Amino acid sequence: MQQQTPLERLEAASRELEELATEVAVRAKAFGGDVGSGTRVALVRERLRAALDELVDYPESVEEFGRTITDE
Repeated sequence: MQQQTPLERLEAASRELEELATEVAVRAKAFGGDVGSGTRVALVRERLRAALDELVDYPESVEEFGRTITDE
């Protein structure tokens, strides 16, 4: 079996995260959140913001990728 690349792993994790976030949100709306869950959700949101910030400079095209490498 071939190992996944980091980008493939990121895509898979994002799909799983989306599903899990939807499940947590639906349950919270239906049954109310757990005690202390607001703080935990805020921490998750902060981690996601930090992760997304890491991807801001990801090249959108091969041309941009080539410039990034040669510029450094």
